[in-house]
Amino acid sequence: MSTVKRVSGEYTIQSIGASDPINLISSSVNIDGNLTVTGNAVLVGNINADKIFNGSTSIEIPVTNGNANVTIGGTANVAVFATTGQFINGLISATGLISAAGNVTGGNLRTAGQVSATGDVTGANISVAGNILIARDASVGQPTIRFTDTDTTVTDGQVLGAVEWFTSDATPGARVTAGIRAIAAGTTGNANVQILTSTNGAAATAKFVVDNVGNVGIANVAPLDTLAVTGTAYVSGNITSAANISGGNALISGQASAGGNVTGGNLITSGLATVTGNITGGNIISVGSVSAGAAGVSATGNVTGGNVNSNGLISATGNITGANVVGTLSVFSGNLSATANTVTSNLQVTGNSSGTGIGVENIVWQPTTVAFNSAVQANVGVLGFLALAGYSYKFEAYMPILPDGGTSTGFSTYFDAGTCYYTVEAQAAQATTAGSISTSNVSGVAVATQSMTGTTPRMARITGTIYSAGNANVAIQAQTSIANINIQSGAFLTYTRLS
Repeated sequence: MSTVKRVSGEYTIQSIGASDPINLISSSVNIDGNLTVTGNAVLVGNINADKIFNGSTSIEIPVTNGNANVTIGGTANVAVFATTGQFINGLISATGLISAAGNVTGGNLRTAGQVSATGDVTGANISVAGNILIARDASVGQPTIRFTDTDTTVTDGQVLGAVEWFTSDATPGARVTAGIRAIAAGTTGNANVQILTSTNGAAATAKFVVDNVGNVGIANVAPLDTLAVTGTAYVSGNITSAANISGGNALISGQASAGGNVTGGNLITSGLATVTGNITGGNIISVGSVSAGAAGVSATGNVTGGNVNSNGLISATGNITGANVVGTLSVFSGNLSATANTVTSNLQVTGNSSGTGIGVENIVWQPTTVAFNSAVQANVGVLGFLALAGYSYKFEAYMPILPDGGTSTGFSTYFDAGTCYYTVEAQAAQATTAGSISTSNVSGVAVATQSMTGTTPRMARITGTIYSAGNANVAIQAQTSIANINIQSGAFLTYTRLS
């Protein structure tokens, strides 16, 4: 039996005592319209309603089985949940801020703003278009982002976790452009850390690796040493090693220092190369000094430095060049060039030996036979040199001769500046005794002549000294009267600075 009570104005049900309740006892209470409660309403069952609101703040379910829309009014625009946390197994999506004094846990957490929590943020996927802020104070301790692998077994090479940067560029295409990831190393729970980058639009690949034992690889995904670099390494400062430096090419703009050995294809530094062990390479080039210990300096190419110092040997199949070249043992070189001193117990040069220092012998070699026929004094082949200003030199020329027939010959020394004294010794014929000897200080004039007969071998030798305040050109000269004289290949001139 139903009872209907209708009123045209306000209808009020009020209890006499302030604490006396008004109870509506029914399996279902239906209210058509709005229900306004100014105090508290205690409900043992369910509320079946489209909207619960207070002012501009509301919770609304507009359609049956639809979404629950929470509208927050006021200036704070914050939805506050109990401090014990709100657990949602589905999707949390917000265009503003998700903030919790406790934990935020869900299947998917998605916000166009930022997520802020003093507790844990847990979800299957957490998608944020704004910021994720992690705060720390003394009560919280150490903030941590942790990737937890719940598998009890792991496969070698499996990705255990990653942080990726994704670009949506149309050209060359959306892709992961950079990332950091952990890769299982073996099956015992160890991991390698990789830094990945995309190059020229290709898929991101590992460029930097730290493996589980601490080895670092640059452009090397499987480093076998503490630092493994595939490619060229540039260092603008100093490289200091207490042991060995070994490589294909070592290019150093600063200083290279090693307590052990330095070994490489090419060793190039604009500073100093100082090694207590060996220096071994194809080319060893240093703007500063090259200094090695007892084992010495060895190069299949060139050794070049400000000073080249070795407590052992210095060996190069190419050139050895330096201001001072000092080898306690032997110096072996293709070409040896020193602007100052060369100090060594033995010097072996397979190329050319030359220099402007005191006591450095320079050799001028006549490579081909010269068919000589001149009625006046003329230069003989390439037998000449430049005497530098302010220096004194000694010189000696040796010329093996084969005449074409009987002729008169004369020999002299030409010089265009300075003071020169020279002695000519020439054989008129093949003999076991010395030839005629004459001495002169006149440039380009034969003091004595020789009447050569026959075609048998003989020789002429000129020795002398020269000093000039300015540069002076010095040359060996000769003349003939009738037949050619053939100055043989192998004739030479040596000159050495004296002061």
